[in-house]
Amino acid sequence: MRRFLSRKGRFSLRQSKSGPRGASKDFYDAFRQQMGCPPMNNPMNINLTLPATNQNWPEEFGFTLGGAGPSYILSVIEGSSAYLAGLQPGDQVVDIEGQEVSSLSTQALVALAQTLKTVPPSIGVVSRIEQMDINPGPDGRFGFTIVGDCPLLVDDCLPNSPAGRSGLRAGDYVMEINGIPVKHHETAAAMIKVAQGRPLRLGVLSMRRRIKRLSHSMREVSLSGDSVRQDRAHKALEFNKKVEEVLGDEPDIKEQLFGVLKQYAAERNVENLAEALPDILINEDHQQLIDSVRYQSADYNTLSWSGQTRARFPDKLTNI
Repeated sequence: MRRFLSRKGRFSLRQSKSGPRGASKDFYDAFRQQMGCPPMNNPMNINLTLPATNQNWPEEFGFTLGGAGPSYILSVIEGSSAYLAGLQPGDQVVDIEGQEVSSLSTQALVALAQTLKTVPPSIGVVSRIEQMDINPGPDGRFGFTIVGDCPLLVDDCLPNSPAGRSGLRAGDYVMEINGIPVKHHETAAAMIKVAQGRPLRLGVLSMRRRIKRLSHSMREVSLSGDSVRQDRAHKALEFNKKVEEVLGDEPDIKEQLFGVLKQYAAERNVENLAEALPDILINEDHQQLIDSVRYQSADYNTLSWSGQTRARFPDKLTNI
């Protein structure tokens, strides 16, 4: 579980509903952060100053909610205070300022938050993203339709289709494709097209299923500038150590990995990144490296190689 911090620097808690997430979780966002992509340069001119009141919570803090009870985080704006604190789409809000709110609707939760004096109120969240592995049918299709953007909504899913048999239903939200967080329809359609004829892994938020069990693993995060910079540097060092540990005897793989990351930094083409990474990080040892990245929710801007080379990288519908 994870807590969204107040400006006074509270702590952040996070847990997965069923232990560690899939090996590729947060891969795309983590590497974007490590490569110095937004929000460091704040190209969208996002106002990072926290509001004086909670009157326009949660939107003024950079995230949106949905759900008739429980309430879930549906989107987080890059560069916002919510993003820097580590909130992620697919999280369920389970408490606010120490009050248990796991059954409250979004309307009730927002009304409560706007009465609180602490700005922003501390919230505890739990990831509710479920991983679904879907094998294509004989025609190479998966049998579901997605609409919209940020988040992607499953508009239709045939019960006897490959997706339906895997548990996907209309009304679910697709948050990840093959381990990479997705927000935009075009990106999702392109990534699924790349995977055509091969198994597809979806990270899905379903508001139909309620999970009561919580664990208590915790980690601390601060919204203060110094703490964010210190955490970023620490995470970068930890990642570099893991790269050496996993790929130390495979210089060719390291070179390919960093080449792909540099190419992405130049092109900002997530489809190419999504297509290239599975061809490089292919075995179980490599999955350890992905695991070391997926837990990082702080903002990174420095990535080094072997301690010497430092690289700073700055409504539609689809039937599938």
